[in-house]
Parts: sequence; C-alpha cells; structure tokens
Amino acid sequence: MDEKRSWDVESWKVFLEKVWHGVPKPFRSDKSLHRTLQCALYGRLVAEGRTVVADYLPPRADRPVDLVILNPTELSIEGAVCFDIVVSLYAVKSLSAFESGLKLIFTTGSFKKKVEESRFFLKPDIQHIHLEL
Repeated sequence: MDEKRSWDVESWKVFLEKVWHGVPKPFRSDKSLHRTLQCALYGRLVAEGRTVVADYLPPRADRPVDLVILNPTELSIEGAVCFDIVVSLYAVKSLSAFESGLKLIFTTGSFKKKVEESRFFLKPDIQHIHLEL
C-alpha cells in the first residue's frame, strides 16, 4: 500500500460522532468515551480489511498511540490515530516518534476554546479533527 494513500478522515469523523451520539449520557465519561471511539474505529478499519494494532507504545514515548494502521507486507505504519479531550503534548510526542503517512488526533473536549488553544502543540505533519456532540 502506498504511503501517500488518501485517507477519508471526514467519513471517520461522521462515523465517530454517530457512535458518540449512541452512547447514553450517564455512560459518557471521558475514559469510556475514549475507549468506545477507539474500539469503534478499530472495528471499522478491520472490517475494511486493514491490519490495525491498538495501544502501540512507540520507543521513547510516554503514552501509547490508540490505533496504528499497518502495511503488513512492509511491516510499516501507514497511519496512526490518538483520541484525547484536547490536543495533548503526550499525544503529539507519541505520534512524532515514528514515520507515517497519516498522523491524526481526534479531540472530544466540550470547551471548544480550550481545544483550539491546545492546537499550539500540533506539528505540521499531525492533523487534528474535533468531534462534536
């Protein structure tokens, strides 16, 4: 698979927002939402025939990357996704620890101003998409 593959991250956004809407309000803690979104995207990517690994901890990183999408023939990372409330330095450091055609952070914070301010940590090769309820 080509490293310059085009990723349909906008359809992922729509899909993940639908998943989020499906979680009853009393069960929407940050931690359970994070894991639910991670599992939903994992299932979608596997259903598309991709090789996906959850909670990959890159060398010299303090936090695992929620999902990495692999090229199984070359044993390389084609894409990587983190979920967070705001753009965190930990997520940026983890995504910066390796080469990948797609590096993406989905945020779920309810205070849009805080989410926007946290974009300060982003590097040019890391995309950010804010999910909204």
